[in-house]
Amino acid sequence: MSEFADRVAVVTGAAKGVGRALAETCLAEGMRVVLADLDEVALSETHATLLEMSPRVTAVPTDVSDPASVEALAQAAVELGGEIGLLFNNAGVVASSDLGSLWKATEDDWQRLVNVNLWGVIHGCRSFLPLMMKQNHPSRIVNTASIAGVISAPSISIYSMTKHAVVSLSDSLDQQLEEEGSTVRASVICPGFVRTNLVNELTSTAEGTATMEQNRSWFQESVAEGTEPMELARRVFDGIRHERRYIFTHTGFRGAVVERHERILQDLDAAAANK
Repeated sequence: MSEFADRVAVVTGAAKGVGRALAETCLAEGMRVVLADLDEVALSETHATLLEMSPRVTAVPTDVSDPASVEALAQAAVELGGEIGLLFNNAGVVASSDLGSLWKATEDDWQRLVNVNLWGVIHGCRSFLPLMMKQNHPSRIVNTASIAGVISAPSISIYSMTKHAVVSLSDSLDQQLEEEGSTVRASVICPGFVRTNLVNELTSTAEGTATMEQNRSWFQESVAEGTEPMELARRVFDGIRHERRYIFTHTGFRGAVVERHERILQDLDAAAANK
């Protein structure tokens, strides 16, 4: 996909971090941009800042965990006029209790992570895909997962679970669209650490264990040393231009990916040997 100018881009989680960088890059490509976020204050601030770049940007407060809210976002994008070229299902959250053992995580955090990280993507696909398919013009749904969607670690296990689901959903969706001969395709972003404020959601609690505090410190340090959001957005657009299903923005995790798949193949071979 290489035609961006004058088309509409919708970005969820657009008020900060990766979402804001994606929105800014869309504007630089000549697109009309719809910013969506639950944080109305941050959304308003980002909207005002990006309006200085271009008047072709609008903001729609959106709760991606609510299907009615996402449907309203889709209608707002249609009313803006022009074809929807890109949908970035980017909104995501982390949770403090996910830094420890998954069976000790709070039910509220389980629900929030699944509702935003997974259902947010599902709602986006269900609301926008029919509209984009009717256009009969090359367009793309880009779902933000994580390198944690292709490898697993002892910490952030619930977050990783949701991102694995997003990877699987995106892979299956793109295969289905390819089989349909659709002009719409799907990609999944699997970034490593990015320098964003997402880490601020990992607040310390009185119930935190030593392991949780150690994991929190590691996560914060890794994010502080992460890639700048604008550089990540540049790499994402390179992946879109090359029509990649998987968009990897960090190459340092290759060893961990290989190790995981070797473990899977070893256990698969062991099962075959026991027949």
